[in-house]
Amino acid sequence: MDKRPINYLESTKKDKKLREDIRVLGRLLGEVLIEQEGEELYQTVELLRSLTKKLRNKPTNQIIYKIKKVIAGLNYEHAYNVVRAFSIYFILVNAADEVHKVRLENNNNKILDDTYLWVIKKLKEDGYSLQKLINLLNKICITPVFTAHPTEATRQTILRKILLLTQLLLHKEFHRLNEDEYQKLLEKIKTQITLIWQSTEIRFHKITVSDEIQRGLFFFKNIIYSEIPNLYSKLNYAVKKHYMKGIEIKPFIEFGSWIGGDRDGHPFVTIDVTKDALQNHQKTIIELYLRDLDILYSHLSPSINIVNVDKSLLNSIEKEKKELGIEITDSNLREPTEIYRHKLILISERLKRTINNSAGAYRSADEFKNDLLQLAKSLINNKGKLIYDNVLKPFIDKVYTFGFHFVKLDIRQNATKINSAIEEILSQSKICHHYLSKTEEEKIDILTDEILNPRPIINFSNLTAETKTVIEEVALIKWGKDNICDLCCEDFVISNSSTASDVLSILLLAKEVGLSKLWNGKIVKSEINIIPLFETINDLRECNMVIEKLFNNRAYKQHLKCRNNLQKIMLGYSDSNKDGGIVTSNYELFIAQQKLTQICDKYNIELILFHGRGGSISRGGGPINKSIMAQPQGSIKGKIKITEQGEMISSKYLLPQIANRTLELISSAVILASAKLWKNKNPNIIAYKKILAQISEKAFASYKNLVNSKNFLNYFRKATPIDIIEHIEIGSRPASRSKGNDLRLLRAIPWVFSWTQNRQTISGWYGFGTAATALVKERKASWEDLREMYTNWPFFKVLIDNIEMVLLKTDMIIGREYAKLYNGNKEIFRLIESEYNRSVKAVLKITNQKYLMDSNPSLQRSILLRNPYIDPISFIQIKFIKEFRKTKNETKKAMLLSLLRSTVNGIAAGIRNTG
Repeated sequence: MDKRPINYLESTKKDKKLREDIRVLGRLLGEVLIEQEGEELYQTVELLRSLTKKLRNKPTNQIIYKIKKVIAGLNYEHAYNVVRAFSIYFILVNAADEVHKVRLENNNNKILDDTYLWVIKKLKEDGYSLQKLINLLNKICITPVFTAHPTEATRQTILRKILLLTQLLLHKEFHRLNEDEYQKLLEKIKTQITLIWQSTEIRFHKITVSDEIQRGLFFFKNIIYSEIPNLYSKLNYAVKKHYMKGIEIKPFIEFGSWIGGDRDGHPFVTIDVTKDALQNHQKTIIELYLRDLDILYSHLSPSINIVNVDKSLLNSIEKEKKELGIEITDSNLREPTEIYRHKLILISERLKRTINNSAGAYRSADEFKNDLLQLAKSLINNKGKLIYDNVLKPFIDKVYTFGFHFVKLDIRQNATKINSAIEEILSQSKICHHYLSKTEEEKIDILTDEILNPRPIINFSNLTAETKTVIEEVALIKWGKDNICDLCCEDFVISNSSTASDVLSILLLAKEVGLSKLWNGKIVKSEINIIPLFETINDLRECNMVIEKLFNNRAYKQHLKCRNNLQKIMLGYSDSNKDGGIVTSNYELFIAQQKLTQICDKYNIELILFHGRGGSISRGGGPINKSIMAQPQGSIKGKIKITEQGEMISSKYLLPQIANRTLELISSAVILASAKLWKNKNPNIIAYKKILAQISEKAFASYKNLVNSKNFLNYFRKATPIDIIEHIEIGSRPASRSKGNDLRLLRAIPWVFSWTQNRQTISGWYGFGTAATALVKERKASWEDLREMYTNWPFFKVLIDNIEMVLLKTDMIIGREYAKLYNGNKEIFRLIESEYNRSVKAVLKITNQKYLMDSNPSLQRSILLRNPYIDPISFIQIKFIKEFRKTKNETKKAMLLSLLRSTVNGIAAGIRNTG
């Protein structure tokens, strides 16, 4: 309904080169298919593509019948190759899309409002002096946190080939090639396509946590590490341009990870796995530093015969040679007068000893930084400022960003397991029996007394393995600080947190393992940040009361004082969406942020909100800069943590230029949001919130009516490929926290993944159409009111834009075919389809458009043009799901599962969303 047919979309000048790239890649893929598998496969692919394009222009049952007839004639092997052909097509299209983004950036003469150039210009116009700007930048701290949630369907082997293929496309774009060079480049591209065809895109072994750790490191060491200096150089250029003077920018982006630290419902993240992750991070970053020091050595050749060096540098060299017991001779130094090279040899030696933890190793990253700063000072003092700026400073930026930890590893555990451990500990120590049956106030009193009691209470010999593990998980932070470095690990996230006692439980365990120190009955040292994660609708509604209880607690106040009165709080986008639907989830998240900001301001506590965003719109995804700017005013005061998940990591960070732009988008939005604290609030926001509160209430009721209906769970299990997703080796984590046929036990990620695969995507829009229409019908608001909100309230605009994009990706033609997999009552699909139609109508009324995404024709075209290529994979998936579910033969079942894995990958690549 209301989707513009593809032939209505005229190609624009902007996407002309993109279409040329796609045509070239499609032609090369066709040649590879013929060479590798023969003409028959190529003809089948072309026939299906032709039929599904017709289906998109004029949907009829006759065309659907023809598509099904072609697919019915495919045996397993032929079907598998057809799926792979379309899947690889999407890999190529996605690579072309990424190159096109770079192309548009380079060719755009306008200064976009999400760039450093625009933000710095805006601050200058708003009266920010250079010193005020420096003060603002010094307050910024942005932490993207990479997670291993099972939404990335692409193997690392394929990622490397995609990266190379993308680099070849960029070479074609930005170099003048003669005919011979152009043909050779096409041959290289075709080679990569052939390699992708000959490589399995799916995993036949169970992915391990170690695999995921290596995959995360792939992006950090191959892309992000090198791009950090370029990012700060770009910012400094903007400052120079508008203030006529550059500044010394202190790096304000640090990186976090949950990979190897997140054990919520994950039995394979063991204590040893986490230790291995921390050690792997340190070893990898030091090896990168050693590689860069070799490059620095080749550059830093100033001779003392020509230019002076600081005496302090000379003295430090002599001192360190004695301490390390090494002599710098002609064998490792070509020219003895090149003093900077002397120092670099000593720095390299100390780094090598740091990896081995041997005598002479750096005791901390600060010692390493001080050595580099000594080099920097000497260069600046001795006519080498330009050398410092362009040779040494980029390396120092990396060291300030990554230290000796590379990425900060968060530890996460579920509140239920923590509470069970606390009950056993208190019972075994005879402090309290039946702890879990106590009231919340009683729990708080018991925990507070024990936190402030200096005597230890844990007797390990009497505890169960489960409780010992929870204690050891908290102790991992102490281990990391003692064995890796201070910054490697300090945040403990409590998932499914709902009470103050959940947080105090970790503070008690922190005392027991030595992370907190007492003196005269008071906490005088605390080396842990305890982060409650509020993720259900009810928990979001009550989170401010929980936090206020903590701020008034005598033990927690002392802990906060030791942590510089800083509190991190995580908000869950995924589970709140599964719990309440997209409208209520977004509304309650907005209100929760307002309440938490007010509470923290009241108690003079610095708040850092940790946004647990997923890749898809349903789980908090969407344009990150717009989302940041749409947050409640005052909720971002320079500092923010944000998860980067699944397939969005490769989308945002696989290509260096896109990684750089991603970090610029996030940081420019945070800088601007933090700078605008003094701006007056929009006086209409209060009225807007009242309207949205009513929409949320009605949308919540509509959503709950669907998911709580009698046959819904059976419909979900049959009309989506959830059973296939539960079998495939996308991530190391199980799809559910525990066994059982209860929707609450299913993780939000496979929930969204399943609805994305069957193209019904209810998690991204369900309930909105009913709510908005009912509100207008009841005359509690008008469409004009909603249009005004859309125009004037950034939060509401982002919400509607995101719903609109999901509605365009939703497809009821294909969704209806999946619904036929469920043999029961058709009422549930009727509810979904009618709500879809209502939601489309409501969005079009609010945005004042004729078709979805008319305001963004480039994205509209991209989405619509992908459908004919996704459809054949969907029809194949439906056919073979039926066979998979009815067969009893285990050998055949395994074979079918392999094919179905491939269909999941293909649809995910086509839609560019999984979970």
